[in-house]
Amino acid sequence: MITLKQLKNVKTLDDLKELGIGEVYVNVSHRGGGVGFYGRDVACAFEIDEYYLPEKFGAGCNYLGGGIRGSIFPSDYSDKIEPRKRKMLDALADSCVKVYESIENEIGLNTEDCDGEINWEARATCKVRQSGITSSY
Repeated sequence: MITLKQLKNVKTLDDLKELGIGEVYVNVSHRGGGVGFYGRDVACAFEIDEYYLPEKFGAGCNYLGGGIRGSIFPSDYSDKIEPRKRKMLDALADSCVKVYESIENEIGLNTEDCDGEINWEARATCKVRQSGITSSY
């Protein structure tokens, strides 16, 4: 059984994989994407009806256009899930948000200056996230 402490300690993709929930999907690029698990695997791990979860559960990132990414956001789920399990799902989704940003940093998407050149997309993404913009529509 996965504990809340384990979920809160997740920082990297390897940490996420070690939870043993199932296959981890990873799609992180300059055009947004997502990190997480398939809803059916999360449902099984947390003993929740699968139809209370989205097809993919974790974190996503909106693409705003022009190389600018919006917020990294956690997955949502049905309010019919009992409060104790919601707390676990929130912690899992928050862990996926941390991992998404960690991967962005690892692959250089958030590096504002690279080889003496300004990465305008990274600077714009940072400002957009600081301002709280989540979507372009």
